[in-house]
This record gives sequence, structure tokens and C-alpha cells, in this order.
Amino acid sequence: MSDVAVVHRHGGGAFELPLPVGWEWRENVEGCALIAVEPPRTDEHLRPTLVVTVEPHADEETLDAWTERSLGALADSLHHHRLLDVQPVTVGGREARRALSHYVNRLFGGVCVEQWLVPAGEMGYVVSCTTPALEYDDLFELMHVVAEGLVVA
Repeated sequence: MSDVAVVHRHGGGAFELPLPVGWEWRENVEGCALIAVEPPRTDEHLRPTLVVTVEPHADEETLDAWTERSLGALADSLHHHRLLDVQPVTVGGREARRALSHYVNRLFGGVCVEQWLVPAGEMGYVVSCTTPALEYDDLFELMHVVAEGLVVA
């Protein structure tokens, strides 16, 4: 695809998306379809991550209702979570939502999490990109390449 990302097809065949070159990745770990992590650096830091989760999505549940439910669960699980923005987007030809949040990691401080929520029939795909707050600008374009490159089979 490019020198910064290469297309990865999930082993179950349900989706594909570009992953940053050199990042470590694993499939089907602790309720996540895919986890990719930036390679370690010499300094102690929060490593940027990409996570794809797949969950049942009822046909009668609207995209906005699912987004609200999903973001509510996120807020319940993160320390000092603040939802900053939610906007409509299109991912792989599908109507979706992009949400930007901030929370506090007790060891590393401020963290940004950007999520793309993409419904596909009875399933909902969430691409979550987590970065240290001070690195958000540096990784913004790469994270968008990944999430906007999601293709659901």
C-alpha cells in the first residue's frame, strides 16, 4: 500500500485494514479482533495502539444509539474520560461515526483515543486508535489512514 502502512486481512476474513509498517500485531486477544502496537522505544512511554473490536449490532438500533452506548461504555472504563467530538463520516462506503476522547492514564498522563464506529449488518466494527496526548498530532494522519482504510467483507 505504501511505505508507512500495509494492508492486513484479518484471519477470519471479516475485514481488512492498513497497519503501520513495523508495528507488532496479534489477532483475537481478550475480546479484540486485532491489536497492533507501535514498536518499543528506549524511553518509558505509553505505546500508541490500534484495536479493532467487533460486536453484535441489532438492525433496529440506530447508528447514533449504538455510538452513544459504545461511548458510554468507554467513559465507564477510563479514568477522567472526556468526550471531545463526535462526527458523521464514511468508512469503506458505509455511514459511520468518528469520536475523539481524552482520558488520563495514571502512569503516563493524558491520552487521546480516536474511534471509528462502523455498522455492517448485524455486526459493528470499532477501530480505536490510542496515542499519548502530546503525540496525537504526530500520529493523526497515520491513524486516519488505518481507520479510513477499513473494509468489511
